[in-house]
Amino acid sequence: MEKSKKINLGISILRMWMAFEVILLHRMSWKGYEGPFFSFLKSCELFSVPVFVIAAFYFSADLLEENDKEKVKKRLIRLIVPQVGWAVFCWIVYVLTDIVFMHELSHGFLDLIIAIISGCRNNVNPSTWFQCVLIILTVLYALIYSLKDKKISRAIVYLSFFLALFIQADGRYFDFFADKPHEVMNTIGRIFEIMPYACIGMFLKHIGIYDRFSEHRLIVILTSIVLFFAGFRIPFIQFKGFFEGPYPIYMAIMLFVFFLLLPFEKIQGKGRNAILQISRFTLGIYCAHRLVYGIMDIAYELMGSDPGSFFKCLMTYLVCYVMSYIMCLLPIRVFRMMVE
Repeated sequence: MEKSKKINLGISILRMWMAFEVILLHRMSWKGYEGPFFSFLKSCELFSVPVFVIAAFYFSADLLEENDKEKVKKRLIRLIVPQVGWAVFCWIVYVLTDIVFMHELSHGFLDLIIAIISGCRNNVNPSTWFQCVLIILTVLYALIYSLKDKKISRAIVYLSFFLALFIQADGRYFDFFADKPHEVMNTIGRIFEIMPYACIGMFLKHIGIYDRFSEHRLIVILTSIVLFFAGFRIPFIQFKGFFEGPYPIYMAIMLFVFFLLLPFEKIQGKGRNAILQISRFTLGIYCAHRLVYGIMDIAYELMGSDPGSFFKCLMTYLVCYVMSYIMCLLPIRVFRMMVE
């Protein structure tokens, strides 16, 4: 049986798909793209980040609960390096772009500092807010699990799920932070948006969902996918935040459980290696996609052509993968940590 702690091919495939959904979410213009295929892709944009968070805390739940300070430290370093590395990398590229095209310099040193701290500076690399929130929540839950009584620790973790949902439903934090800088409001809001998914990931690990349902895998797989497609028809209550509310939570759980339990451990050899080779760079694809798409926009403008939004999204995914692969080959450990 495949050990879900280490490598799960189903989740690897899901991460590959969700990385593409992130690109679609940020860059796809759906005008002119019709039919069930594009409709389905558009509908799944909302579940991309929630799935990533559930997976991140599912696979780090044991590490946090063990309260091994060295392991937690290594985990934080793995999160901080991409946060800082991509901010610096993108800032340098944008500054060079301003110089080459003789634009007025619009990427100051302050932009870099804010991008490193918050991960959501619009003119540097706003997508790395995800890394920033992962760092904050990892520290928070590591502190909670440092309590001696693990039952109390788990109770507090689960309580934070309901607290976050209450804050989302109440919605007054939008008004409270309305006059604050974008980076402050965005970071605070994202923490409450993402917290429930972190709790779900740890809860699924705590109950041992992979081992518990492995003998009834087919039933759970079929049930989860039926419930997933049924979710498109359920009239969920809508909250203010993009990833907030019961709808994305419900759908992300169904997707994660479905892919987690798929019997892909039977895939061996070249097929397995191909999946692992592509999925290993989902972090690099996520962090680099805005930069790559922006540069491609400039290139297409210079060439006087427009191949279409969907093609550009596909090319962005491919270029980000190749870029991540090349960075991984370089004898610089930081580059490897930025993409894997």
